[in-house]
Amino acid sequence: MMKLGLTARLSILLVCIGVAASGATGYYAYRANRAMMMQEAERSLLPATQLLSQRFTAALGDVADDVLVLATMPSAVAVARGDDASDPGRARLSQVFLRFMMHHPEYLTIRLVTRADYGLERIRVERGAHGIVIAPDSRLQEKGHFAYVFDTLATVQGHAYLSPIGLAHESAANVDTGRPGMYIGAPIVDAHGNKVGVLVVETDLTQVFQKLERDLPAGYLVYLANQWGDFLIHPDPSQTFGFEHGRRVLMQNTFPGTHALFDGGPNSVTFNGSGGIGRAPVQAFAFVRSPFGTVDGNRFIVVGLGRSLTSVLASANALGGQIVRMVLVSSAIAIVLATLFARALARPLRVLADAATQLFDGDSTQRLPVKRSDEIGVLARCFDQMRLEIRSQMTTLHARQQELSHLAGHDTLTGLPNRMRFMERFEASVGHALSNGERLAIMFVDLDGFKQINDRFGHSAGDETLVAVAQRLREALPETDLVARLGGDEFVILFSNERSIEAIDATAQRIQTAMDEPVIVGTHRMRVGASMGISEFPADGQRAEELLAKADAAMYVAKTSIHRRYVRFQALGANEAQAQCGSSGRLA
Repeated sequence: MMKLGLTARLSILLVCIGVAASGATGYYAYRANRAMMMQEAERSLLPATQLLSQRFTAALGDVADDVLVLATMPSAVAVARGDDASDPGRARLSQVFLRFMMHHPEYLTIRLVTRADYGLERIRVERGAHGIVIAPDSRLQEKGHFAYVFDTLATVQGHAYLSPIGLAHESAANVDTGRPGMYIGAPIVDAHGNKVGVLVVETDLTQVFQKLERDLPAGYLVYLANQWGDFLIHPDPSQTFGFEHGRRVLMQNTFPGTHALFDGGPNSVTFNGSGGIGRAPVQAFAFVRSPFGTVDGNRFIVVGLGRSLTSVLASANALGGQIVRMVLVSSAIAIVLATLFARALARPLRVLADAATQLFDGDSTQRLPVKRSDEIGVLARCFDQMRLEIRSQMTTLHARQQELSHLAGHDTLTGLPNRMRFMERFEASVGHALSNGERLAIMFVDLDGFKQINDRFGHSAGDETLVAVAQRLREALPETDLVARLGGDEFVILFSNERSIEAIDATAQRIQTAMDEPVIVGTHRMRVGASMGISEFPADGQRAEELLAKADAAMYVAKTSIHRRYVRFQALGANEAQAQCGSSGRLA
């Protein structure tokens, strides 16, 4: 069998490399372009979803403004109290409600309900199959047992109540009650500040979203879910209000990517929807969590938009066809160039191969043909220089990485660990202590009078003071304890050693004594005291943030106390602890 020569083998190799490289480059260029176009579709969809959510919230705000205007009308107060129960008085107010209904097709009913007579309706204007009608007295009902009445009565004057979103069960006869709706109400308050009734508007959210969707391009899919994930609006109406029919259809089950929105994660998510197992994504989705209402303090809705990726994928596929043609052309060129290049390179490669085989014989640095004056000598010298340069660059890079790693976790002024590094250590220590049944404690240290030093002597004097304080804290603590600077004049100490925890009082005394020593900056002698708060694990909490907040709260008590320089959180009374934790604003 005839063996291929070096030129032939090198030609075949270079052709294979060229074809493989061009093919791989084309393939990954196609995939990268496809992914970028899909990501761009997601990113462009998110602002539209956020805008839709904001406009929906603003639409609810407009309804609330209308309700507040109607509830504060003098005639509304008179009718609610029964002072103006005559037909002319109610008729005039009914006409006002009627005009509001005419200008707002999303309003299903406007009710004025008195607080007396078990929440009897005084006026009800409703949208029926034959238009807007004013309900006669014979059809007025008692509504005091409905949540939208007694919750509105519990609402602060000047604020509106927003009910949970549900189906419109109380709409007029012959009107579709399978649409999502909500009640927005406001208390009616007389001149003496007494709540004499409520004014409630029932809103058809389908109408609201139809108004908002007019500005959306064709083909967008709209989704709306309550705070539990139940679909309220869905392209398939059978998926909505499952809880009204004894079943739950949840957004987080239909779209697993939305779980974070309901678990307190980010306020928005975007992702691609798959067209099936093994098939490419055919839709892009964006979902936004939006709070609304004042009841319970944590109500929110999730608004979502879906968009077909057909046009995006069509552009990507067209680009893929062009890439295939380019790969074929480049492969043909690679064959010609590889043959020519192999013939030109084969002869000098033999010389370079002989030189390369000597790299492993003894001192490779000395055996390289660096003294040659031809191309091989240039290549050898470049190789040697490149190797030395790489080693030098790697050494410098390693040193720089160590420096950056240190700076990322330490305060540049005092050299102490910063907040990020401390919280990492603290959370790890809490986890270790929790799994091993150990104890640990932290001390929150805040300097007294530091602001006066800055104001009187300048920030340079303040910086020198902080450096001195940091040095004194390090000297007052054993090496097993961690001291860090959180920022400004706040320091924190982690006691993870059992002996250190037992000796916290003695440590606090040492720190107090060290802080009472004057700090000499230039010609000035300045005194810097410190207030200290202590929290312990597990007695005061199970989480790092909670322990830090409680230590902060105890420090605040010490700072405001005349006789105590350091305070344990456990020593605080229940009312005092609750008050200080609430005022600190840090307790999770």
